[in-house]
Amino acid sequence: MSELKNSADDSSSRSSSNEDISAESNGIERRAQREFKEEIVKDMAIDKMREKMDTIVQKLEKDVARKLDLLVDDLVGEVKLFNLKNYELRQLFRDSSSASLQRSADDSNSRRSDRKRRTDGKLPDKVFMARNSLLTDLFEVKHIKTIYHIFLVILIIMFLNTVVHDFVDRGSINLGLRPIVAGFGKFHTTLALWGCMQLSVLCVYPCFFLWAHVRKIFKTNQYRKIWDLCSIFGVALFQCSFVTLVIKTVLHLDFPPASSVAVLMEMTRFVMKVHAFVRSNIPRALASSGKTSTEDKPPHAVIVPSFGKFLYFLFAPTLVYRDEYPRTKRIRWSVVFRHMLEVVGVIFYISFIFERFLTPLFDRFGGAEISSGKFVLALFGSIMPASLSFLCGFYCLLHAWFNASSELLRFADRMFYRDWWNASSFAEYIRSWNVVVHDWLYTYIYKDSVEHVFKNCNALATVLVFTASAVFHEVILAFAFRFFYPVMFVQFEFMGLLLMFLTRNLSKDAGNILLWFMLCIGNGIQMSLYNIEYYARRNCPVSGESLVDYMIPVSWTCHGISHNPNWTFSAVEY
Repeated sequence: MSELKNSADDSSSRSSSNEDISAESNGIERRAQREFKEEIVKDMAIDKMREKMDTIVQKLEKDVARKLDLLVDDLVGEVKLFNLKNYELRQLFRDSSSASLQRSADDSNSRRSDRKRRTDGKLPDKVFMARNSLLTDLFEVKHIKTIYHIFLVILIIMFLNTVVHDFVDRGSINLGLRPIVAGFGKFHTTLALWGCMQLSVLCVYPCFFLWAHVRKIFKTNQYRKIWDLCSIFGVALFQCSFVTLVIKTVLHLDFPPASSVAVLMEMTRFVMKVHAFVRSNIPRALASSGKTSTEDKPPHAVIVPSFGKFLYFLFAPTLVYRDEYPRTKRIRWSVVFRHMLEVVGVIFYISFIFERFLTPLFDRFGGAEISSGKFVLALFGSIMPASLSFLCGFYCLLHAWFNASSELLRFADRMFYRDWWNASSFAEYIRSWNVVVHDWLYTYIYKDSVEHVFKNCNALATVLVFTASAVFHEVILAFAFRFFYPVMFVQFEFMGLLLMFLTRNLSKDAGNILLWFMLCIGNGIQMSLYNIEYYARRNCPVSGESLVDYMIPVSWTCHGISHNPNWTFSAVEY
């Protein structure tokens, strides 16, 4: 029995030891599995960290590459702009004639355009590029900057002269603001009318979009021609109605002269913008719905540009339409503020000129008979103030205002004028004085006339350009001052064409002197005649009920100019 008991105890001890061994082995196995799982989790975490690090590194590489590309593009652009600016400055300050350089460039361009015209019958198009205005670069020269400072000092002296003169003479202080107050009256109504003009012009885009897409629906050319003719008639009707309604509103609300000029200039700008947009996008719409096969058409061809591009064009300081323009990287608000301050300063400058030099010469015309001697003195007395007003108007509109709007819109091509002051011929002056309007006249009148209407007859196209420009200017002045006195029309249409032939073959010095002489005399005559008629109608008002009252100059009929046949000339003895 004792042996059986001992054997049972041995078996139980062996079984317990086996259980301990199995439990320990199970624990070891579980620990191994747990350690294995932990290693797997660690490996997965390391893999995820590697993937994250790879993603971060790739993103950093892309960001660094993109920033490096932008820096390189900026550097290349600055270098190109620096080279272009230095080249233009070198051309301006070279001893050789800038007119001859321009003439040689024009000759080479004309030869290239003639070769191109012989191949495809088309003239070259306007090319936009990033560049500064000429005066912006010239003001970096300290000598030119000093001249700018001199004009600022003259403005301050003219202000002090006006204040001191009126205080001593009349006992009251006159700040020279009466021309501004009288000219820019009803300013809030002017802004409201401009807003209505803007909204009406915005309606052009959906109408053009409708025409372009409806045209694709028609399968036959006959229906397309009818639709096209109706659309052309609609555009012409819109332009005529727009001009008529704006002019009638200006006359009905009786805007002052300066406000009238601003509204009518905006009216002209809108008309030119609408024509440029429609004319530039018609070929695209015709090509998209023409008979060309789908293989010849580019994929995803855009029939009509987006509304954003149309809206940007309406505010951009250019009259030639493009889908894209060169843009600057950012807006320099200091530049915007400086140019807007210059606009305000130039307006005050012109107001002082009128207050001190022009108004005293003409405010009595029409109230009593004026002798021919006083008329001649007034005519020659207005030459220098008129020339100074001409220069101030150029700087205010074509430099300060356009550069401020360009900076706000990040518009990079700021060649709004060339060095017209160095011109030796009237043709060169016309091309250089107002590049914005000249580009529109060249692109949509001269170029279209030469290519489609007159068939390479440049003389008739030139006459048409001068006629269109003269009509636009005369419409603005006639309805702004409420009388038809075609001094501007005669100067543009007849004297302009005559000067083009007279100054064509002159030397640099003789041509430049003659050009400046004619500019000063022409501005003086124009300023004096318009002022005489304006004040004559104020001092001797007419009924204004018939068209004849607007056509016949009052300064000729009501207390006109008396001729003194007994003029004598004698030397003054000292």
